[in-house]
Amino acid sequence: MREILRRLRQLENRLTDSTGLAPHSEAWFAYWEDIIDRLLAGEEPAFRGPIPIEVTDRMIERAEKEALVQ
Repeated sequence: MREILRRLRQLENRLTDSTGLAPHSEAWFAYWEDIIDRLLAGEEPAFRGPIPIEVTDRMIERAEKEALVQ
């Protein structure tokens, strides 16, 4: 059982990025949306590096959907 848990932890480590979250998960998108909201509010970035393109694509997609609803 101990070996299975060790291997599971190794697998989880491979599936997460520098945020500690699994890329493309809802928690991962929520993390980046919070970062972007803070940047837009004028706060200093709490991270180094670029915002993933998948996050900007999702923001554009949501904005387009909201524009169609109105």
